[in-house]
Amino acid sequence: MGKRQPQDWELLSPKGKQEVVRPYNDFSLLKLASREYIASQIEVEGGKFFFTSQEKRVSGAINIPTGTPPIEGFPVVVMMRGYVEKENYTIGTGTKHAAEYYAGQGYVTLAPDFLGYGESDPEDENAIGARLQRPVTVLDLLASLKSLSLVNPNQVYLWGHSNGGQIALSVSEILGKRSEELTRSDQFKVLGVTLWAPVSKPFPYSILYYTDEADDQGKWLRAQIAEFEKTYNAQDFSIDRNWDWIDLPLQIQQGTADESVPKRWSDELVEKLETLDKKLNYYIYPGADHNLQPTWNFVVERDIQFFRRLEK
Repeated sequence: MGKRQPQDWELLSPKGKQEVVRPYNDFSLLKLASREYIASQIEVEGGKFFFTSQEKRVSGAINIPTGTPPIEGFPVVVMMRGYVEKENYTIGTGTKHAAEYYAGQGYVTLAPDFLGYGESDPEDENAIGARLQRPVTVLDLLASLKSLSLVNPNQVYLWGHSNGGQIALSVSEILGKRSEELTRSDQFKVLGVTLWAPVSKPFPYSILYYTDEADDQGKWLRAQIAEFEKTYNAQDFSIDRNWDWIDLPLQIQQGTADESVPKRWSDELVEKLETLDKKLNYYIYPGADHNLQPTWNFVVERDIQFFRRLEK
């Protein structure tokens, strides 16, 4: 048999010994807690905005309240949508209606499309690597808020729905751990996080749970995860290991008829966070689905109430 060729994560040392290189370790939650955020200029074009993260251009949807901004600028809601098939995606999908509501209440909303979506540059060719890099997109967007003169970068809220809720939880953990380790100002301040039916299970189960919905019943994605786990420790990327890092107030809203994120996931998340004495509100809506229908009006109003309590 011929000599095995090194994989793309392996290099040969000068002595010929194979050394394993793990580039995605830079996206472990612990590494991201010490990463320098890279700010860029946010460019606004109508209802779209663009910024740079990891040297790639990212697009997104922006909503700006009518009227004159306060002297310190409008408060900001950074929104992270749930999973959407690329062929069905347009800028603002998954956040449009809630964003319009929040803007009507005086909040600038920014919803990044993430790489590979909308008018953004392509995402990482590795399916797992592309997922791991999304919290970086949000962190770099937060660092870039100061480039918008109409917003107040010290009055920021995070909103996450479904898979976007998992990203918001990751960012919340990173920010909390970072506040322990670093003393310098990051030039933005997140005041709270609202989560709609967040995916809160461990990685990679949080992905594997949905694989039967794929055309191949998840065969390709399971193979990607198996290959990833040959080289990486999945626990280094899993939010369930770091609940104690969170130091932001949370609001979690969950429907009992949700077929995408089972209510028990949010029940278990809340139980764990309460055990750690985290600040949170938990609202359950009997009969509501994954998009919190038919109780959507109550949900968005509770978000506004949550934001305004934190502003006092």
